[in-house]
Amino acid sequence: MDREHLRDGGIGAGRRRNAWALPAIVALATILLSLFYPTHSARAEEPDVAAAVAVDRYLPAQQAPGPPVPASILREPPVTRDLLQHVPLRDEETPVGAGIVLVTDPPPDAAELEGPLRIHYTLDPGLTRQVFRVLDRHDARLANVVLLEARTGRVLAYASTNPSRFPPTRIYPAASLIKVVTAAAALHHARDVAQSPCRFLGSPYYLSPKLVDPPAKGRMTSLEGALASSNNQCFAQLAVRAVGSDGMVDAIRRFGFLQEPAPGHSAGAVDPGSDRYDLGKLGCGLYGCWITPLHAAQMAMTLADGKQREPYWIESVMDGAGRSLELPPRRRPKQVLTPKLAGELREMMVETTVSGTARRAFTEPGGTPSLGPVRVAGKTGTLSGSDPQGLYEWFAGVAPADDPEIAIAVVSVAANGHRARASVLANGILEELFCGARGCDPSAADRLLSAHHGPVADGETVPGG
Repeated sequence: MDREHLRDGGIGAGRRRNAWALPAIVALATILLSLFYPTHSARAEEPDVAAAVAVDRYLPAQQAPGPPVPASILREPPVTRDLLQHVPLRDEETPVGAGIVLVTDPPPDAAELEGPLRIHYTLDPGLTRQVFRVLDRHDARLANVVLLEARTGRVLAYASTNPSRFPPTRIYPAASLIKVVTAAAALHHARDVAQSPCRFLGSPYYLSPKLVDPPAKGRMTSLEGALASSNNQCFAQLAVRAVGSDGMVDAIRRFGFLQEPAPGHSAGAVDPGSDRYDLGKLGCGLYGCWITPLHAAQMAMTLADGKQREPYWIESVMDGAGRSLELPPRRRPKQVLTPKLAGELREMMVETTVSGTARRAFTEPGGTPSLGPVRVAGKTGTLSGSDPQGLYEWFAGVAPADDPEIAIAVVSVAANGHRARASVLANGILEELFCGARGCDPSAADRLLSAHHGPVADGETVPGG
């Protein structure tokens, strides 16, 4: 035991005797280096700032946070075809869906940013070109079109033929699009009344104070038939008898019409009036509600699964220093309808394109559906407006109706004897999206949305944006 103890002590003592050796060697080496290489020790004491900056410039964008995206960029939707002039044309075999990157100088409200800015839009260049081709083919002089990814709010195309005369960011009469809101509210508040047959007298489009109540005699129709034919009397009766003034305003608010749908867009407006006749006109769309085209697309998008989502058209913005500028947070999706009710409304709205007000636009001369197996759930609207003066025509809907991928809204103004029907424009745009040389395919939207997450198409530098 003593031997073991001595052996351990000897080893420990040996370690203690040699403990001074390494520090002494290091200290001696440091002195020698400072004598022969005086600049080395000075550089070793401070971090290499230049090298750190150089490395930082090559970090991924998310590693270099920047200031907020300028408000002027957020509030300016890219709705003109000018944007496409800076995107190279794609080969026929190249799939659409890549998005658009615009390289531009910082705007006046962000002169402190280092340029150029790279704005990555969600817009699909191929689809946007197709939209403008349809608008040109029908000589649509005053028209606005919005296409959204139905389950995300991503803007795939946003086109305006004359944004100075007919700005897409302003509000216009919602017309019969409001019937979708009225139907949803009636089915929620008084399903038994909503599902009872409606009696109307004479033309379904004529409304008087007496006809907000069911007439003693007349023709009968179902809620589905009334929605497909856009029956003003039936929806005036629903607003008065099933929903009420507070219920209508609340439903319009829940659908998001009374808030800005996205930056730079006006909030909608509602006027329920002062009597039953005013309420009836609100419920059927003859008066009392004003929305932007983006509101209409957002309403259509809600029909996919009952959730209201905020549309967005900017994916990211990067400045010349490689910093990813901060985008404002989007509103969380809000459950406006139950998925079951959303499905009920879609199924009823299919009749609009099969046998209702949009039948001619979505049917070939021989009577076959123009989109083949792709069913479209939609709603039309027609009402005179004053700014600009003319007849306003709407179409809003989703496709495919069975499993919505695309939400679409089209509004056009007929003036001076010239008319491009919104439902015809919508059909032409959806044909471009879903149909090709081999016919129409409901899965075509899946391919577009999958391709949309691929490489982006860069634009050229545009001074001043």
